[in-house]
Amino acid sequence: MIVKNEETLLPRCLESLRGVVDELAILDTGSTDGTVAFIERETTRGHFRRVQLGHHEFRDFGSARQANLDLVTTEWALWMDADEMLSPLLRARLLEMKQGGHLARHAGWEIHRANRVLGQVMKSRRLAGNYVLRLFRTGQGRLSDSLVHEGIVMQEGATVGRIDEPLMHDTMPAWRPYLQKVSMYTTLDVANPDDKGFNPLHMLITGPHTFFKDYILRGGFRDGWPGFVWCFTSAWTCVQRDGKRFRRDWLKKT
Repeated sequence: MIVKNEETLLPRCLESLRGVVDELAILDTGSTDGTVAFIERETTRGHFRRVQLGHHEFRDFGSARQANLDLVTTEWALWMDADEMLSPLLRARLLEMKQGGHLARHAGWEIHRANRVLGQVMKSRRLAGNYVLRLFRTGQGRLSDSLVHEGIVMQEGATVGRIDEPLMHDTMPAWRPYLQKVSMYTTLDVANPDDKGFNPLHMLITGPHTFFKDYILRGGFRDGWPGFVWCFTSAWTCVQRDGKRFRRDWLKKT
């Protein structure tokens, strides 16, 4: 996993991994809190066979994830983030697969991710049916070179299975800190060489369209206040991204 200033969430994440994973490979990208000290203490506690801590100057998520993967020495890798944790059901499932030799049925495994917004597990279609490729043979997968929204790219011909037991993800524990993440994500989005150009009409309609799609068509209203906050924030993210495209494409001409 890659971390930065995760001293609050990291202990919970690592506790869920104890007894399931053999080794930890953690890449710190510039923490200024107690994250590094906590990881260094973890190296002496005996919860994991090996704890490897690396340091990396953050430029984008794709290169950071690949640098993290380069630290892994085991046959299999489980990609985790500090705001995630294995549910008891997922712990039991992974142990069963590991001890029974069932991992080898596929080269990679997509895991059902249960997303929590403001502490509530979401039921809307956009977040409820979320499967992410997180468990894979290190010799058959690599990280995409995307600046943001990176993912695992499997070798041609590699098969991928599915695990239904949930990986718990605190997508938005609180609103204001999440907005800081949104700002970073949208900045990286528009820095992508393949990002589309600014379109004034798109900027006008993307906010209302995104909110209507997520809140009404995809059932965000079923999640009450957290659903409203999530859908509103998703709409604002689209508008903010277009605003940064405007500054990139139009203001630089003046």
